[in-house]
Amino acid sequence: MEMRRHGWPLALIAAALAALAIGWIGYIASDDALYYRGALRWLVDPPFAGANHWATRFPLTLTFAGMIALLGKGYAAFAATALLFYLALVVVTGVFARRVAGTRAGWIAAILTATLPVIVSNATTVSVDLLEASALMLGILLLTRGGDVMALAGGTCFGVAILCRETSVLPLAGLAPLFLLGRPVPRRALVLAGIGCALVLGVEAAFQYALTGDPLRRYAIAFHHDEHIDRAANREGNVLLWPPIDPLLVLLVNDDFGVLFWLLPAALAARAVPPQGRGRMTVLGAMALAAFLLVAVLVHKLVLNPRYFTLPALAAVIVVAAWLARRRWGPLMLAGMVAANLLLLSAANVHPRWTMEALVAASAAYPHETIAADRHNVLIARESMQFAGRSNIRSGRTGLVIAEVDAAPRGTIVARYPSPPTRLGAAVRALGLESLVPGAIARRMFRPNADVVLVRTSG
Repeated sequence: MEMRRHGWPLALIAAALAALAIGWIGYIASDDALYYRGALRWLVDPPFAGANHWATRFPLTLTFAGMIALLGKGYAAFAATALLFYLALVVVTGVFARRVAGTRAGWIAAILTATLPVIVSNATTVSVDLLEASALMLGILLLTRGGDVMALAGGTCFGVAILCRETSVLPLAGLAPLFLLGRPVPRRALVLAGIGCALVLGVEAAFQYALTGDPLRRYAIAFHHDEHIDRAANREGNVLLWPPIDPLLVLLVNDDFGVLFWLLPAALAARAVPPQGRGRMTVLGAMALAAFLLVAVLVHKLVLNPRYFTLPALAAVIVVAAWLARRRWGPLMLAGMVAANLLLLSAANVHPRWTMEALVAASAAYPHETIAADRHNVLIARESMQFAGRSNIRSGRTGLVIAEVDAAPRGTIVARYPSPPTRLGAAVRALGLESLVPGAIARRMFRPNADVVLVRTSG
């Protein structure tokens, strides 16, 4: 009995720790750097209306600012902020599943969420995806709990989600047909939720007006942000065959979702969600379906990035969890799904900024010399160099230069920085099986990035 009582929490902790250890990426000098700069402004020059798309995501930047104030400037604040959002999403999804299909389903859903690659990949670096998803899930939980106060509170969560990212209006569009039907949530509750959402957005608009004179400033910034979206991201990790089916292929083939969507039809066919949970699940399902369909339709406005399908993934997690909870072989299937998730995480490139990392490492190895690199890597190394307390890097192609091996200038190679393998590649190499891996797969597994060299040029 004691083992049964503690077995599920221990399994969740073990699975989460394994997923984080295998999938840990950390600071990537991308959006996380922009969030960091926005958060800093709140600490040094408050209040701050936000100078760009990322800095206007106040639920994130204010939380991040709190972590920086608590932990100081450095990677610890990044990690703590990211893990806080991860913990929030795992908890709220587990509670949601528990309310839908019982305690066992809640634990299973929490374990699946904690190990799902699309979640873990955003759990170790500061990003808005998990916070946005948590706000949406919590909003549905409150909205469907019953009562005017809960409906109003649920709406405020929806407003917070929109402040995290304006594309949250896509899943919220799924509430429109439910309003027309008048069930499973009463129209009065949906109206109150709309009022709660409008209150949050109204406060933000008033804040922008007070500081800038433009109450809709964040939305103008968001619309112009579209000019900077890289459409090539559609091809990252996706198998694209035909536009009408490409969004479905993202769910089925992209390694961010494991085997989750392959099992979903069986769970739906089994009518795994019990009657008492179907109303709440209908709301989540309507919002998840709206998000999926609208992202598919707006493919030329957005990109087929797996993170845009986080809400459909969480809906699938809960349905599959409800199904596994009712089967004797459920724990065995759960173990298989977790193993598949961990395997897929181990195949990911956890050093996406390898040239920048090598630049920072070289600056530490040669602290009395200035390391030259291309302008892009010098710019994105800014925070890393500040945290290290060094400034001995510059843009250039002469002197002591770091670059990818194929783009390096002529000169004497002083040091080499070979690309680290993926976690799976490291394990295969440790077992002495590297020679058995086919060439195309081997490159991705053992050298996911270009090797980097430090060259001393002549003259």
